[in-house]
Amino acid sequence: MSDDEQAWPDGGAVADGGGSTGDAAVDEALRSLADLDAAPLVEHVAAFDAVHGALQDRLAEAQG
Repeated sequence: MSDDEQAWPDGGAVADGGGSTGDAAVDEALRSLADLDAAPLVEHVAAFDAVHGALQDRLAEAQG
């Protein structure tokens, strides 16, 4: 695991597919960032915006 990845209690890192937050929607959003370093920089904003939107939607669902 690189210094830039968040370690989770189960020892894995969600971005590299080796861990879980315990919420499937959040895990999927974070996994979508796994290959972002290989994408052109101009695509990063759209990727972050999509993940941000997915996380906001999940939070809204959780809050009822």
